[in-house]
Amino acid sequence: MGKGSKPRPVDGDKYRANYDAIFQVGRDLRARRAAYDAVYPDWICHDCGRKHGRGWPKDHVATFHAGTCDICGQSASVTEPRDYGHLRAWPIPSTLNPQPSTPS
Repeated sequence: MGKGSKPRPVDGDKYRANYDAIFQVGRDLRARRAAYDAVYPDWICHDCGRKHGRGWPKDHVATFHAGTCDICGQSASVTEPRDYGHLRAWPIPSTLNPQPSTPS
């Protein structure tokens, strides 16, 4: 090393400065995915599937069970949104956390 020259960084050193920033992006993406998964419906009824899904694939078979639709909140036969090709858009405005109507 000559007089006044700076030491060359080791290959790993040039990436170490950005490691924390890259790691933070990964954490942010995982947190965003977890938040999305927390509200994406697990169960969907046939009416909501036809209304909000991408369509029932030809010759598709699915298992339904008695449960509560996570979109409309009604008790019905439900299955997973993937059986309707997943949802066209999520979240669906005005259907998040549906409030049961109270009789007046």
